[in-house]
Amino acid sequence: MIPLYVMNSVAYVWNAEDWHTLRSKYRIYGALIGSLPSYPRQNDLQGLPLALMTEEAALLVDKGICELYDLPKLIEKPSDSLRRETEELENRISLEQADALKKKKIEQLSQKIDIIVAGKRQKMISKGIVDVNIDKDILLEQEINKIPTAAPGHLLVHLPTQHINNEEKVKLSIEALSPSITQENCIKYSVFKDLWQKGFSITNGSKFGSDYLLYPGDPAKFHALYMLKCTSMGRKFHPANLVAFGRLSVAVNKLAVLAYFNSVGEIEYQTLQWHDSPSVV
Repeated sequence: MIPLYVMNSVAYVWNAEDWHTLRSKYRIYGALIGSLPSYPRQNDLQGLPLALMTEEAALLVDKGICELYDLPKLIEKPSDSLRRETEELENRISLEQADALKKKKIEQLSQKIDIIVAGKRQKMISKGIVDVNIDKDILLEQEINKIPTAAPGHLLVHLPTQHINNEEKVKLSIEALSPSITQENCIKYSVFKDLWQKGFSITNGSKFGSDYLLYPGDPAKFHALYMLKCTSMGRKFHPANLVAFGRLSVAVNKLAVLAYFNSVGEIEYQTLQWHDSPSVV
């Protein structure tokens, strides 16, 4: 199962392969909230961790795809043994990079050794030395010995996206998530689960004043077709709010949808569509 780590009642995904699996196989998209090391100080592209909506995390647990965990000792001061383990890991990574860099330079020297020999011979001839005999293997060995040890500043910095000390973890239930999927938020989880089972790709709809945005496929490839708001049969709407929700949907070329439980406890969907608004394809 894919582990979801809970902090402050929010479930997070820290592993890149798990993120890709959830997105490509299970249509769970969440929100990337981390900074990309290669592109810092910008908000257009984000990286791990992936923060999941309560509905997404609860669905994954309900379907047996993921499990929720807490790392109670994550915020504690690291022990001496953990410090040594971390230092050993960093040293090993540095040595591996230095070895890889040296092998690459040796490979480049081996490919250019004929050019180096020709250059050496030409230089000696220009100095008046006629009898020139250069052993290519010996020269290659000399050039390899000249390769300096890679300085720490020339090595890549290893930035782990998962904590190396995750053995001591406590399994949690969905009650650890907030907002809760029970009580007043039950309609939201029921609607999310129903639409997910019908094949929609669903993301948070707060940027359009709704609960969810519904896509026919991956949000990176398609525009949303619907903006959906969860409500109840007994709820009263202020006319201005209802008109604003409908007019916003027209402005962004989407259909406004209201979802609620009917009198027999089944989910119903109603669309708000202006008579002169274009159809959403």
